[in-house]
Amino acid sequence: MKGNRSAPSLPRPGPAKPPALPRSMGWGAGSAGRCCRLLGLLLCLSGGLQPAETLQVLMGSTPLTVSLDDNISIPCKISGYNTAELDIKNMGVTWYLKTPRADQEEKVFTFHAGAHISYRNGASMSDSDLRRGDAALSLPQIQFKEAGIYRCYVIVAPSDAHGTVVLEVVAQPTVSLSPKEVTIESNKEKTLSCEVNKFYPNSVDIKWMKASKNNQDSSVAAEDIRTGASVENEDGTFNVTSILRLQPSMQDNGNVYRCIVSHKTFPAKLLLNSTLTVTAAKSDLNSIIGAVIGTIIACIIVLGLGTFVYCRCLKKRT
Repeated sequence: MKGNRSAPSLPRPGPAKPPALPRSMGWGAGSAGRCCRLLGLLLCLSGGLQPAETLQVLMGSTPLTVSLDDNISIPCKISGYNTAELDIKNMGVTWYLKTPRADQEEKVFTFHAGAHISYRNGASMSDSDLRRGDAALSLPQIQFKEAGIYRCYVIVAPSDAHGTVVLEVVAQPTVSLSPKEVTIESNKEKTLSCEVNKFYPNSVDIKWMKASKNNQDSSVAAEDIRTGASVENEDGTFNVTSILRLQPSMQDNGNVYRCIVSHKTFPAKLLLNSTLTVTAAKSDLNSIIGAVIGTIIACIIVLGLGTFVYCRCLKKRT
């Protein structure tokens, strides 16, 4: 008996494979994928990083004007660091000064890793202020020779920055006018003196004006004004005196003369007044007195003659 021969088994169909891509297309697709993955990684990294700030030093854009012998503080604000406070052990500050007469800068103060070095007597900085980004320089009893350009150079590792500010040292003058009230005979001569003392810089303007009784201002003749040259004092300040010659008439009685002073330290012009009183000349007074006395004498004579005549008339009647 012949057995039944089974049919040969066929391989089971597997999952369909995608058609093979040309070599060039397969390489391009792989490269594009790698580029996309790299770009995504870069975007992720860039999203996690914060842009670095730039270290800056701010000192103001206008000149700093101070008075002679003042205790001053020159500002130097630090910004652009990424910490709540500065680590003063990892930073340095150097202050420089260039005066108008110097060719190069000179060191005024140095701070480095917590160490303070002063090249100017009394100069100082504050550690606590420095931690908060304030590198101000304190200078006691400032002098004229210390005016100039100050530079604050800051290092906060690994960055550095600097800024500059102009320092001006001035002295406000004292002004006096004497006498404040002047009495003068008509056609006689006297002077008013306007003194401007202890000023700096050596640039001052002095003018004279006359205000009449009807409050009309007028200028004073130039030939009646004499202003001397300024004289330097030992401390570097200056003095100057201006003199006004007066030779008034009776019409000038009650006039007010003004000394007007302008200086860098004055917010407005300074005005000082002197009031003029004019009296009659002695010669005129003597004439008046003589006339009065003469009149009195004449009256006495007339009265005496009248009395004499009257008495004689009475005797004749008797």
